[in-house]
Amino acid sequence: MPKRLNSASLSNKLAISFFLILMGLSMGIAFWMFYQRTSFSPDKVVLHYLGNVREDEPEDAPLPEEGLMFPKSSRELAEVLHVHAFTIPLIFFVLSRILNMTTVPDRARAATHITAFVGIILNLTGPWLVRFVSPGFSVWLIASYVLLGSVIIVYIACPMYEMWGRVEDERGRSFED
Repeated sequence: MPKRLNSASLSNKLAISFFLILMGLSMGIAFWMFYQRTSFSPDKVVLHYLGNVREDEPEDAPLPEEGLMFPKSSRELAEVLHVHAFTIPLIFFVLSRILNMTTVPDRARAATHITAFVGIILNLTGPWLVRFVSPGFSVWLIASYVLLGSVIIVYIACPMYEMWGRVEDERGRSFED
């Protein structure tokens, strides 16, 4: 595998491109699912994790229009965390390695990796903090999706552009068609 994507063979470019496309679709589905549950609204994030069942309501109180929603148990949160704590860092590590094969300046790549790390930490801890510390952490969880969405765009767009949008002359200098 070459050090830079712009000089990769066609088969490597295709394999990396297909991976990036599939990761983009996968992350898009993940964001869509979060949006379906929460509409990226702090109140709906709180509703999702804390539920709407209240101990102090009378038994004959009308049902909420969205139906009964129970607080997430620590076991439910742990099951989700267990899978995501393994897969999200692995996916982002692979994406970071691909970005590192581009000519994007090192400081920009480092900033992207740091943003990804912060987004992952916010995303993995957010549900626990909303459920067991304070509903105010719902903004923390929404911020994680903003950070991760931004990073995913960089992780996919930069390598794709470098592989398919850049043209180099015989000296390796890049220029646009």
